[in-house]
Amino acid sequence: MLALWVPLPFGSGRGFALPVLFRLYVSTKRGGERHRAGQRQGRVGPRLKGARKAHAQHPQVTKLELLRGMVSLLAQWAAERTVYLVVDSAYAGRTVLEDRPPNVHVVSRLRFDAALYAPPPPRRPGQKGRPRRRGDRLPALQQRIARCRRWTALPLVLYGRAVTPRTFTLEAVWYGALRSQLIRIVVVRDPSGRRRDEAFFCTDLSRDAAFILQTYSRRWTLEVTFHDAKQHLGFGQAQNQATHAVERTAPFAGVVYSLVLLWAAAHLQQGGTLSWIVRPWYRSKTAVAFPDLLMALRQELWITRFSQPPVPLRRPQNPAAVPHRSQPLAA
Repeated sequence: MLALWVPLPFGSGRGFALPVLFRLYVSTKRGGERHRAGQRQGRVGPRLKGARKAHAQHPQVTKLELLRGMVSLLAQWAAERTVYLVVDSAYAGRTVLEDRPPNVHVVSRLRFDAALYAPPPPRRPGQKGRPRRRGDRLPALQQRIARCRRWTALPLVLYGRAVTPRTFTLEAVWYGALRSQLIRIVVVRDPSGRRRDEAFFCTDLSRDAAFILQTYSRRWTLEVTFHDAKQHLGFGQAQNQATHAVERTAPFAGVVYSLVLLWAAAHLQQGGTLSWIVRPWYRSKTAVAFPDLLMALRQELWITRFSQPPVPLRRPQNPAAVPHRSQPLAA
């Protein structure tokens, strides 16, 4: 799932991740297909046969290839605008980093065992052979951190909290994932020592450490999107077997999530209010959550549905029966 981070005018100020693109990933090892050695397989029914046949006909595409396709489509929609793709370290591979659209930059976490190199040296006059694509091997990040004596205190607001971590920045070639350009690396240290050191990188060399750290912290809103969609919209509770149902149920829940958030933003822009029911266990709650938005939307739909005047009858009522002359009239 590819989501768009939007700073909507409600919530705790962290923004929201609105799902925009979805792709179905089919694993190469389907559940129930692996059997232990010597275990006897039961009868294969028509439903299992159909599932195996559909699995065999489905093209085996990796998660990184699916992400690259969605990023290419989103880059076309963005036209000349710059897109910053924030992914976890599992998706920061060569498939996504190399040959990406020119208006897309990647921000992600960097592994400490990444092989870093200096940029290739300039060619000397008359030098033969192909140009070098990388320079000398740089020391590992753990060694660079141990030797670093000058850390920069950087006040930031990360995950809704004001913090002042220690950072230092360097540029290098991560040849194992991106062979054609330098990346900017930011190493972060917690001055209290409670958290371990972390490293992040960005393919845009014009961005500073504050931008890289704040941008990566917004990736957490995608985890909140998964949580809310599963808890309140049935994102992970579908029991589907038909092909189209499997492809459409989860994306439909994501689209509903985006529509609810966009309705709430439009409701505030039109002068409406968003609140929540005061509960004794909400002692420190200061912003609306997604269940509050769902409740506000339900109330708005109920008011719209039950407060409107009744719909006029399509057919005229039958005229009253005229009494016959011989029928006596009641006084």
